[in-house]
Amino acid sequence: MSLPKKTVHVYIVSDSTGMTAERVISAVVLQFKSVKPVFKRFPYIKTKKQLESILTRAQERQGIVIYSLVSQELRKWMNQEKRTRDVYTIDLLGPLLKQMARLWNMIPAFRPGLLKGVGEASIRLAEAIDFTLRHDDGQGINTLGKADLILIGVSRTSKTPTSLYLSCNNGLKVANVPIVPHVEPPQKIFTLKRRKVGLTIAPERLAFIRQKRLKYVGSMDYTDLSSIREELAYSHAIFERIGGIQVIDVTHSSIEEVANKIV
Repeated sequence: MSLPKKTVHVYIVSDSTGMTAERVISAVVLQFKSVKPVFKRFPYIKTKKQLESILTRAQERQGIVIYSLVSQELRKWMNQEKRTRDVYTIDLLGPLLKQMARLWNMIPAFRPGLLKGVGEASIRLAEAIDFTLRHDDGQGINTLGKADLILIGVSRTSKTPTSLYLSCNNGLKVANVPIVPHVEPPQKIFTLKRRKVGLTIAPERLAFIRQKRLKYVGSMDYTDLSSIREELAYSHAIFERIGGIQVIDVTHSSIEEVANKIV
């Protein structure tokens, strides 16, 4: 029969989000199988009054306080205050900042939230990629206006891989819209005030790509050279109607080269 676990209240205090501190502490505490941790995170702590309230709660619960404070003023206050209270505290950042400052002979910035900025950049990148995936091949027309860039072209002009490359490497929200023979494109590509790029290609190269990449073709027009010439002529007529569009020939260019031309 296993013994009941000891409940321990863990108060995580930070002058930023506190998420990194919570992950670190969770990884440590969970190694103690006889302990049942109850985590409570207090982010964006800015005043001594806030810290005093947290210490009081922790003392009442016989909990422990782990603080990840970049602010020198708040850390100094905590280091003094903990001597007068019956509560166990751990300074997560202070000793590391001191040791690294000594190691590199540098003064830290002491600015809360720098890691949060990196996290926000990652979130923006993920949002850009998600947007691009949801606006591939003419999808998401209703939210086309939220795109940073709209790629337009006939099938097999590398719209999808170019869109994803631009999202992954430049954080751009890219929508790509196919031009289909004898089908009027969505009206939004003519009216939206967004940057637009048209992709074109030599007919012979396009025929070769389509024949190589498709094992089964529903219509012979898809790989027929004369039909492809008509299809490309139609796409250029669309480009002219859009006006102000940058047209890039992808015949002899890699995806990276096309993306660099766009950027």
